[in-house]
Amino acid sequence: MTDPQELTMEELRDRIRAAGVTIAEHRLAMVRKLLADALTPVRALDSRTIKTVEPAVTFTPTREVGND
Repeated sequence: MTDPQELTMEELRDRIRAAGVTIAEHRLAMVRKLLADALTPVRALDSRTIKTVEPAVTFTPTREVGND
């Protein structure tokens, strides 16, 4: 049985297409393994324990001179 967080080969292909890169078919298993290894620390992180920074950044539009 596979880990529910593990990418399927089809999901991996979809991500590769979305990224606009080309990866040879015979390398997909290796890429899948590398991606799983890279995501392990992120998946182990409990984002609820991270203190949020307030206030959020805001942007105030300004009127350009000459655009009346």
